[in-house]
Amino acid sequence: MFSIISLSMGQPSPSQVRDLDGHKVRSGTKYDILPVIRGMGGGVTHGSTRNESCPLDIVQANQELDNGMPLTFTPVNPKKGVIRESTDLNIIFLGAST
Repeated sequence: MFSIISLSMGQPSPSQVRDLDGHKVRSGTKYDILPVIRGMGGGVTHGSTRNESCPLDIVQANQELDNGMPLTFTPVNPKKGVIRESTDLNIIFLGAST
């Protein structure tokens, strides 16, 4: 006979993800993903690929002034309003056509 006991009591929650200004990243809030180092290109956007069944991919824009497409983060557990490290989440691109 086997018995499994979960010892998850007292486990700290994963750290909250913060933006470049130090604010907590919140569920449903619009964000742009940009490189931290200037001169390394722009934000994330749709880009052409050679895959015929899925012609668009998410890529980094070539131009630094291109902020790309805004997006939101949403935890898989919708009751949570803060995005935490090492947790499942959905990334939704706003204005994505297909």
